[in-house]
Amino acid sequence: MATDSRTWFYTTPEPRPYFIEERVNHTLWKNRLQGLSMICTQWTPPIKMEGSWNGMPVLFEWQPGKYFILRSGREVKELIGVMRQILLMRPALAYTDTNGLFTVEWHTDGGETRWNEIKGGPEYQGLRRLRKG
Repeated sequence: MATDSRTWFYTTPEPRPYFIEERVNHTLWKNRLQGLSMICTQWTPPIKMEGSWNGMPVLFEWQPGKYFILRSGREVKELIGVMRQILLMRPALAYTDTNGLFTVEWHTDGGETRWNEIKGGPEYQGLRRLRKG
């Protein structure tokens, strides 16, 4: 099955966990992340998935066509870079959340609204803007 982010991020996927898992996992594996396998934990928007990569927790959350959030046990440039290629856009912001997970957010609108919502919030440690408007 040939899949890419158009089948699950840029269009709303069918609300069936197996289909979402199949599309996302095939996209990851096709893009050099064979060791990462995600399980769908919420199949209605915002869609949520969780998995493990080299013993590190990885979480996805996204609202189709609007935003994608990657949370992981630490900052891994390879993982962020591959997700950038998969999503076909640069990430908007990065920070460490209250659970100690390194978080990167992509926003199709550039992330300006989200940046204004969270800047200065103490729960967003090390908040960085990665992309302007």
